[in-house]
Amino acid sequence: MLSSLHIENIAVVRKLDVEFGGGLTVLTGETGAGKSIIVDSIGLIMGAKPNPQLIRTGETEAYVAALFTEISDTAARRLAECGVGLEDGEVYIERIITNGGKSKAKVNGRSVSASLLRRVAELLITINGQNECMLLRSHEAQLALLDVYAGTGEVATAYGDAYSKLISLRSRAEELRRAVKEGALAADLLKYQINEIDAANLRVGEEEELLKERARLRDREKTVKLANFVYRAAYMNDKGVSASVLAERIATALSQLAKYSDEAAADAERVSAIAVELEEIARRTYANFDLDGADDEDPTERLDRIEGRLDLISRLRRKYGGDIESVLAHRASAAEHLNAIENNEELVAQIEAEIKTAKEKAKSLAASLTALRTDAARSMADRITEILASLDMPKVSFHIALMPRELSPHGAEDVEFRISANAGEDIRPLSLVASGGELSRVMLAVKSVVSDDDSGITVIYDEIDAGVSGATSGKIGLQLRKTAQGGQTICVTHSAQIAAMADTHLLVSKIERDGRAETKVTPLSGEARVNEVARIIGGINVTETQRKAAVDLLAEGARITK
Repeated sequence: MLSSLHIENIAVVRKLDVEFGGGLTVLTGETGAGKSIIVDSIGLIMGAKPNPQLIRTGETEAYVAALFTEISDTAARRLAECGVGLEDGEVYIERIITNGGKSKAKVNGRSVSASLLRRVAELLITINGQNECMLLRSHEAQLALLDVYAGTGEVATAYGDAYSKLISLRSRAEELRRAVKEGALAADLLKYQINEIDAANLRVGEEEELLKERARLRDREKTVKLANFVYRAAYMNDKGVSASVLAERIATALSQLAKYSDEAAADAERVSAIAVELEEIARRTYANFDLDGADDEDPTERLDRIEGRLDLISRLRRKYGGDIESVLAHRASAAEHLNAIENNEELVAQIEAEIKTAKEKAKSLAASLTALRTDAARSMADRITEILASLDMPKVSFHIALMPRELSPHGAEDVEFRISANAGEDIRPLSLVASGGELSRVMLAVKSVVSDDDSGITVIYDEIDAGVSGATSGKIGLQLRKTAQGGQTICVTHSAQIAAMADTHLLVSKIERDGRAETKVTPLSGEARVNEVARIIGGINVTETQRKAAVDLLAEGARITK
């Protein structure tokens, strides 16, 4: 249950702590006192979209925290499936919103995403207000409520997976059928691309090599001159002594000096090695730059061939990718696509067989869903009818219709709640005939029935008494009291009859502090509670008659709830 709620800087709330008990808790107070702020704050705990306008004037952020205790085994198991463990059997949720519209959330001190916050909160608490009443008119909401009552969870999940697979296979088959129709043209294009790339006989790194060779050939005259200089100066010089020959003479002289100096002997070896290295460098330069004219090809022709090859590579790069690797990758992809096209008919037949199997599995699971829903629909409708009869709708007829349809994401049927609120009226869809007051009572009845089968969740009703008479409010209060037994129900109300049924009565009021209005919450008992119930009955100026009526209501509530 929701044990406590802490609020800071939300609207007129500066700082507020609210303690909740088990059973039925009501919040009453004058319009504008801050009851909706408490509900909105709980909504933030449940993952509602942050609204910067909620932040108290002059503040930069707001903070809400809620402590949940006495977690049911079912809720604890589902929380664990979400990756949330209990801390001393409790769950502590925090939410911060900023005036920039951003928010942060924590569960038991660990930061969580907004989606995970919503998943966690929906296992602990639910809010039912006027918006939820309107949503009750939708077939999707009606189906979801029936499924909760029917306990279709595992079967519905298995069906959803099977249906998703079926849709995926159908989509794949359709793609392949389109590919078969378009295959001839696509195949011709792919074959052309593959042949064009293959004909080029590309090699990774080739372009870089060609660019270097082109640069060398363009500077042929200069490079030959420099290479000749290196060769003549280092090794073979017709007009003078080369460096290698000179080094050898130096080495010979040092060798003769070796008998007079140990260092001369070492230097002789070093210079001799230099002579050998100079000769090697000269020969390598001679060969690399073709100084003997062994390469008979005209440099101009060679350069033309290189330019042509680079142009081919550039054209392929522009068509198929940014570099040779990309061009070759395109070729591989084209070959794979071509293979798929050439084998499409076989693939279509294979997938159609898989579709048949997947459809049979989905139909089988859908039939299981239908059976669960059919049994649950009768039982749920009977229980809702019984509760509605106790809420001043004695001639009501309530039915849950299952309307067969083709397989859909939710099964093989649509669900529709139907009602006849008065004797002699035809049963018609709930979305067409229910008034506001009737819809509130239907929601209470539905939620009461579903809550019985989803115990452990705190249920909040925001002005469930809207649009109903005082006598009916008393019966709604009695139903709320029954629903709250063994659990926790919180109700924001303007009804004295409902307030009189509560285990815990909290008064929401405004005070002025430092020139600004603030909301406060006061637990009521004794005379204070009598005065509040009397105020609800009679308004601002409470009379003794209204006080006596309040005493009688509270006494009746105490008697009924014993």
